[in-house]
Amino acid sequence: MKKNLFIALFLLSVTVTFAQTKPKQTPAEKAPAQQDMQDMMKEAQKMMDGLSPEMKKMMENSGMKVPDMKTVGNKTSGVTDGQLQKAMEDENRLVPVKDMARISAISKTALSEASLPVFLTSVHSKVISQLKPEAKQKGEEIYQMIKKEYSTDVATGNTAASLWMLGKAELAIYMMGKVCVDNPSNSNNLSNYASMLSMSGAEQLAIPILDNLNKRFPENSTILNNLGQAWFGLGDIEKAEKYIDNVIRIYAYHPQANITKSYIEESKGHKAEAVEAMKKSVKHAYTPEKEDRLRKMGYKLQGKDVPWPFKINPDPLGLSAFRHPKFPASVDESIVLEEDWAQFKRECTSEITKLNFQFKQAEEFSIREDEKRKKEAMDEVKNAITGKNTTGSVTILPFFSQKAILKLEEKNADKDGSTKFKYIRAVEDLTDYVKSRAIVQQTYEIEIKKLNEREDDQLGQGMANKDFCPQKKDLANVFLVTYNPGLQQKWDEFLKITRQQISDDAYWSQYVLWPDQFEVKKINLKISYLGALKDASYKSITSFECNPIPIEPKVSKLGEFDDMHCEYHSNFTCPVGSIRIDCSRMTTELDLKILKLGLKQDMNKETFGDQYMSCSVELSAATGVGFNMGPLKAEVSAGVGARAEFDRNGLRDFILKASAGISAGTDVMDGASMLGVGAGDLSIDANVTGQISILSGKSSVEGGGMLEGVNKL
Repeated sequence: MKKNLFIALFLLSVTVTFAQTKPKQTPAEKAPAQQDMQDMMKEAQKMMDGLSPEMKKMMENSGMKVPDMKTVGNKTSGVTDGQLQKAMEDENRLVPVKDMARISAISKTALSEASLPVFLTSVHSKVISQLKPEAKQKGEEIYQMIKKEYSTDVATGNTAASLWMLGKAELAIYMMGKVCVDNPSNSNNLSNYASMLSMSGAEQLAIPILDNLNKRFPENSTILNNLGQAWFGLGDIEKAEKYIDNVIRIYAYHPQANITKSYIEESKGHKAEAVEAMKKSVKHAYTPEKEDRLRKMGYKLQGKDVPWPFKINPDPLGLSAFRHPKFPASVDESIVLEEDWAQFKRECTSEITKLNFQFKQAEEFSIREDEKRKKEAMDEVKNAITGKNTTGSVTILPFFSQKAILKLEEKNADKDGSTKFKYIRAVEDLTDYVKSRAIVQQTYEIEIKKLNEREDDQLGQGMANKDFCPQKKDLANVFLVTYNPGLQQKWDEFLKITRQQISDDAYWSQYVLWPDQFEVKKINLKISYLGALKDASYKSITSFECNPIPIEPKVSKLGEFDDMHCEYHSNFTCPVGSIRIDCSRMTTELDLKILKLGLKQDMNKETFGDQYMSCSVELSAATGVGFNMGPLKAEVSAGVGARAEFDRNGLRDFILKASAGISAGTDVMDGASMLGVGAGDLSIDANVTGQISILSGKSSVEGGGMLEGVNKL
């Protein structure tokens, strides 16, 4: 995080406020002229004047003087309307302007096996001229350490790709260039280097390398995507679209090709096509940025749109083990089941009491943990403001939370077929049944009253004293068999959908909440289900014990909850460290050897988002998928693998892949690659034998990037 993070956030609030007072203009509309700019400055000054003394003092203590917008306005008075117009066009542009100078700089002569090493040496020389001295020094130290320890170009290339994943862009591109110069035959390293060049603003240097690879590995979707993204960055949209369309033909849900396709379609005015392309990108790799783009285009992302690549446990708490006793269908059953039901309700009450005690303890612990998280986040912000070192490890939300929320929203949506809809219907059915049986109960009570009157009339000395118990029992039996079996069916339907609703809530909450918060939620859900079970009610008549029919009592025992715990674990290791994901938690750790070299989480002040828009990374743990077969393809997985999806904020999605031999265009994430419950452990070791392939993301339409200076050489 940068020291001026606070300023950026503050200026963002100024921009948002101004945007609410002035509608955003389209590229076809004229940009704000000087008077508009002055009006904007006046609006901003009002916000500055409205800052509290505490806020001003906080900014000044952090070395940030509260800006005087009058002074700023004077400095901008020399800006021409033409410059303002261009700035507005850049802001609203969907695709880059065609850069003929850089396109012309691309050699018309294809790289050969002989000319490739010379070209790579030249490119590497240009690249390192743009890097910070400390990045070159640290990159060389890491390069030498990895070469000494592993002695393979695969391990060195994987190290560079891993540094890229961790946001260490300058170190990554230095090391990848170095290993490609040392061994130009590793096709996967070449592809990754070209991808880094393209996403850093040097697309014209990436294209010759990618053209060479495309001839050697035709129909490789990763190479084709990277070519399409490079041409897009240069503004040759027609050529870019040909490559992008070819990628989508091979793999309909390609995560990066579809993003770029979406922007191209929108630039043509094809909004529906733009939305559809972005939905396809989300289908196999989600990021909040994609969701935000869809929202801006008028589409609300739904749970069915996002990937969830492992099987969902339908009963994570083991609620199906809890069953109430039978509803009595006769007087004799009422007598026999009376104690069974009493014992069942006592056990429910006892278990609820214990859970309430556990709930209180868990809630107190969660409150303390929440305070710790808030303090860590505030410390991180304060350190960023004051320029102190930041840990880079504070995560605001659990890793999979936004995807899980979408899934849970879909379950709870008030629409036909949703869990919430079924629950409401079950409550209504239960209520309607009780209402419909009112006439049955009324009839029974009237007939019993008549028998009681007849019995009273013939009781006493000299009277018949006839026993009416058998007749009353027969009436009661008819009433109970007419009332209770149907009532039990309605209660069981209600409890079934209640189990489903609670189970859905429990399953998705383990990804939405932090572990301590989830423990509170889990206990509360158990209490809710036991309460629903305990509330089950029926009609019981035990007063007519004449002519008993022997019935074997069925003693009911309360079930036991399953010990619900995280079943999804993935671990990616490489020479520089590891990334581990356990349901809601993501942990990034740097290797001790790297730490000793001085590489810290916050070593590079340029954040991941300063380099490029987004990218995907294909990971494989399998041996035999080496560089001679080209980069990993997004549409297939040789053995066990995964996909990591990045946006400006770093790693946002991690997709398990466990399929092989999938044909072109197959919907791999919805088919054979889904992992079953208990099979969610995935470990990818990229130290020596694993493979990492980078899929370029859409370039910034304004140009620039880490290697922007190369274009001026």
